[in-house]
Amino acid sequence: MTKKARITTIILVIIFVLLGAGTIIAINMKPEAPIAEVEMARQALALARNQKAETFAKETFVKAQQLYDSAMIVWNNENEKFFLKRDYQQVRELATLTKQQSDLAIEQAGKSFKNLETAIQRKLIYLNKLVSEIKVLSRFPLPLKITNSLSKGKLLLNEAQATSRDGMLHQANNKLNEAENLLEHAHSKANSLIEDYFKNFDNWKMWKANTIRDSKLNKSVAIVVDKYAGKCFLYKNGALTHEFDAELGKNWLGNKRQKGDKVTPEGQYKITDKKENSRTKYYKALLINYPNDDDKKRFQNEVKNGSLAANSKIGNLIEIHGHGGKGSDWTDGCVALTNSDMDILFKVVQKGTPVTIIGSSITLAQIKKQ
Repeated sequence: MTKKARITTIILVIIFVLLGAGTIIAINMKPEAPIAEVEMARQALALARNQKAETFAKETFVKAQQLYDSAMIVWNNENEKFFLKRDYQQVRELATLTKQQSDLAIEQAGKSFKNLETAIQRKLIYLNKLVSEIKVLSRFPLPLKITNSLSKGKLLLNEAQATSRDGMLHQANNKLNEAENLLEHAHSKANSLIEDYFKNFDNWKMWKANTIRDSKLNKSVAIVVDKYAGKCFLYKNGALTHEFDAELGKNWLGNKRQKGDKVTPEGQYKITDKKENSRTKYYKALLINYPNDDDKKRFQNEVKNGSLAANSKIGNLIEIHGHGGKGSDWTDGCVALTNSDMDILFKVVQKGTPVTIIGSSITLAQIKKQ
């Protein structure tokens, strides 16, 4: 080998050594990618989402998501640079903040979930209690608007209970809020209507007592119809001898005001006629003297003050008759008994027999305790 060749070889060796050393140095100087930190941030964010932080700690979760997105943007930007100029410090800081915010979101979501769960349970207890109170009033024929609100409110309450069991608390809470508005409004309206109705209780109590007293003093027969109880009571010599199930006017809540209102009247009446065979389509019937003088006076006052239209009619032909036993209140204002009960009643009464119709024998407070 010539001297020139030896020199060339030595130079090439030196060059290769320098290149190898430079490569090793460059590799060692290359910034380490923040893979571990970013992965930790990603897992923390995923756990927060799994713990429903997106719903129960929305603000904190959104901040964590934004920090993670920023970390990924900065990382991508750094990767586009020459590898020796890359700096991942900001990526690591953003990843660390993402982890911290995600952990905070998980903590907040847990507390928020528990608080909402507790609030829902309290509301469920309250609304179920309200439904129970309303159920006590179910005997009363309430206006359609109130019954519709009650039905919709109870349906929403049932849906809320099912949704709550499935862990969908926000949906359950929304349904409960809607149910609460409907049920409270309906309960308030129903209570107001019924409380107003029971302002006549003292009169009912007096009418019933007087009827039983007169039956005893006169050694006679008398009839008392209790609308709330849905009963027709037969007294003889002041003693109760028979109790019959009675079906009333479809809208029996309140006193009869006019023809066609389907309300059974309240007051003290007498039998004016006994009908059977072809004289009635209801098997047997006992016509009473509705309207009496009190009914006429009240009707005239309502027409006069405008609470009833000037062309209103007071109505008549109120009877105790047969064809009852349907299991609901269905008449236009009469009192319906089963045919077998009418047979018993028909035998012992006569024209002039007192018929007292009252709203209830017990107070509203007693009804609510049932």
